[in-house]
Amino acid sequence: MPILEISALRPTTPVNVPAALSKINLAIAKAYGCDPRHCWATVTWLEPGHYAEGDLPANTQPADTHPPIARLTCFEGKSAAEIEAVLLAASHALSEAFALCDNVFITYVEAKSGAVVAENEVVRT
Repeated sequence: MPILEISALRPTTPVNVPAALSKINLAIAKAYGCDPRHCWATVTWLEPGHYAEGDLPANTQPADTHPPIARLTCFEGKSAAEIEAVLLAASHALSEAFALCDNVFITYVEAKSGAVVAENEVVRT
């Protein structure tokens, strides 16, 4: 159930977003060890000037500042090495898909067993 939520400035060059998100999902699913249908990704574009790094706002995605801010939510129970592997897979795929030159920031959040609802049922791992 990995879910990657991305908030970012619009890229300066066009990106095929559906293809990019599919590529990211496939990489995360492979590293996480799940069916790609159970891996979701979204992107929310930030308005120009609505993201500042320090005292520097930006209008479009710079190459070396203002990294996309992403949150990767996964079920609890993965080891530190497994978490690192899925984070790196997500980071590399996101960086490549959106041409970010490794300018990515992702946090890993654990969803607790019994604290998630899907299809009107509480999900337990």
